[in-house]
Formats: sequence, structure tokens, C-alpha cells
Amino acid sequence: MKTAANLKERRGRKMIKKCLLGLMRLLPLQKAIVLESHPDLSDNTYALYEELLRRGCHKKYRIYWMKTFPGNPDWNLPEGVSYFENQPSGLRETLKRAYVLNTSRYIFDCNTFVKKRRKRQIRFHLGHGMPIKIDLEYSRRFGECDRYMVQSPFWYDIFEKMIRVPREVLCPLGYPRNDVLVRAKEIPAWEKQRSAYKKCIIWMPTYRQHRAHEEKSLKNNYPYGMPCVENKDQLLQLEAQLSDQQMLLLFRPHPVQDLSVLEKEELPHIIIADDKFLESLECTLYELLAWTDALITDYSSVYFDYLLTGCPIALTIADRKEYFTHFTLAFDDYKEAVKGFYIEKYEQLSSFIQEIADGIDSTREERMQAKEKYHTESAGNSSTAIIDLLEKEYHLQ
Repeated sequence: MKTAANLKERRGRKMIKKCLLGLMRLLPLQKAIVLESHPDLSDNTYALYEELLRRGCHKKYRIYWMKTFPGNPDWNLPEGVSYFENQPSGLRETLKRAYVLNTSRYIFDCNTFVKKRRKRQIRFHLGHGMPIKIDLEYSRRFGECDRYMVQSPFWYDIFEKMIRVPREVLCPLGYPRNDVLVRAKEIPAWEKQRSAYKKCIIWMPTYRQHRAHEEKSLKNNYPYGMPCVENKDQLLQLEAQLSDQQMLLLFRPHPVQDLSVLEKEELPHIIIADDKFLESLECTLYELLAWTDALITDYSSVYFDYLLTGCPIALTIADRKEYFTHFTLAFDDYKEAVKGFYIEKYEQLSSFIQEIADGIDSTREERMQAKEKYHTESAGNSSTAIIDLLEKEYHLQ
């Protein structure tokens, strides 16, 4: 039960916090950069971070990573780079977070919106993915930014009209994470593992069952998180086909998807390619994507990114009618906008796998037309282009 003394103490703490924040906003902006991604040290922000290091910006600026995940990370950050807690537990970390966010001149975010605290701060929102689906409640909370990255001018109308991003801040320099899809990096640990198989497919579905938000879950509950794989018999058929064709399936679940059922099965040709798997290979997800032979997805933005590889794409869309009662479709018609090998039942999944085994790409022509529409010719050079823009127009030195 709250007492008058408790309420008075809480009000006092709030007043102290308000005063401290007010004082911090009077401090001069520092030569400092805030970086945000989800998971930590990933996505577009990490690719841009590598370019910042390449140019020696960490020797001129203080670079801070906003750390969201709990625990003490073993990041081996170079001199000039550190982190602060996005969810601080104590006074010291709370003050550090407030100081960094209120005094850093530059902000780069791609998932959690890190809004400006000061008018003279420069914020580039790097984007989390070109949308097939849009969660309007989330997307429209992006806040004030100086530049909002998209992959080509095609996207201007969608972002301006649906997400309400002012057209003047939209910037068609693409996504830094895609640079490695155009110019693949060597992954020695993966080369060794990959050599045991003839082909490798990566499957990246978006979630159907959200661990934290049941209201966003679909009724069609695929027990293994694999759309169109409805029971154990089909899962074992999938494993058998992969084994017969000497193929590997990397199953990359959405971070919020419940995989408790799949994790109980023993499937030698199906690997859960989660963050621990990527750590074992010492690579990022997109570095790995560049070395796969095909993608299976559905309503995920990875579709647009993977177009840059030129490799086959299959789309599991049997539940699209229900799915787009939960989310807003970015286009008037899904199949008109998203081109690939459509899968609505298990037999079509099996046919796609057979095509990959036989070296057939039945949807290449229409995918390449989509690639020209959704990307610019300079795709694969985004990190350099964004830092060049910062140096030219926003005084990054």
C-alpha cells in the first residue's frame, strides 16, 4: 500500500531526474556517435559501423553502442568505442544513458527508434527493412530524423503516404547490410561446413506465434515454425528429401517465434541458424546469406534484400489472407508486387527443393524485373554513400 511518504519520495525522484535532464540539455554537443541495432551489433547499423572504423572515425569521435540485451558482452571493442545500457538498472547507468543520448551529435538507429533529444543533433534512421507488411502503430512512431533510408525512389509514395515519413527526408542510398550481398566476404568456418553439401537453402519466415503478444498470433499454428509443414510426417519427409539430395536447410527463425517443438527433433540436414550459430561461424546473417543457393521466406523484408544475390526465392503464402488482417499490406496485390516461386501446400515446397537440386530457376526473369524496380544500380555501396553524405552535408569529419 502506497503511503503519503512513498508518494512524496517518488515525486522527489522524478523532480531530481527532470532537473538532471534539463542540465544535460544545456551541455554542449560532443563529438560522439550513438549506434542502435537489434540484436546488438547487427543489421544496417553494424555494417555502417564497420565503415566508420575503416575511415578512422573512432579516433576522432566517441562511438557508443546502445546495448539492449542483458549480461556482460564480450565484444572486444576498439579504443574509442564503448556501450551504454538501454535498460539501465542502477543510477550510474541511468545517468550515463541520459548523458550519452543528450550530448551525442550523431544518432544512427535501425530498429528501436532513438529519438532526438536536442535540435542540433543529426539522426539517420537506417531502416529495418523495406515493407511487405507494415505495423502502422510501430512504424509511425519513427520521430524526427534528418534522413530516412530507403532502397530506391520507388518507395517514396509508400513511406510518405502509409508511414507518413516526410518525402524530403527520404534518402535512396539503400541498406548498408546489403553491401555484402553484392560483394560477398569469405567465411572460412562456413566454407568447411558447407563443403559437405551440394546445395544450401536458407529459410527465413516471419513469425506466426509471438512469444510476448498473443494478439498478434495467427490461428494457423504451424507446429515447427515452418509455414506449410503441418505435422511430423511432413517434417520427416522434408528431412529425407534434403538427405537424398545432399542438401542443407538453414532455418533462421524470427526472434519472437516459439520453436520449442522443433528444437526437440533430431534433423541432421536442418540446422537452426540462430544467433549462436552465426557466432560459431564468426559472421553476420547477411554475410552468410551471400553464400546460400536459395531463400524461402514469405512476408519478410529479406525478400527485397535477397533479390540482389540473383538466387531463387520461394514464398510460403498459404495464410496470407489471415496474415494481412493483422498487418497492413504495403501493396495493392501481394502477387503483383512480390515475385518468386509461390508455395501454398507442402507438395509445392518439395517441388521447389527439387528445382534447386536440379539447378532450375523458373522465376528468375520476373524477379530480376522486381530487382530493377526496388533497388538502384548503386546497390551494394550503401555504407560508403551514407558516410560520404554525412561528411559532405552534416559535417562528419
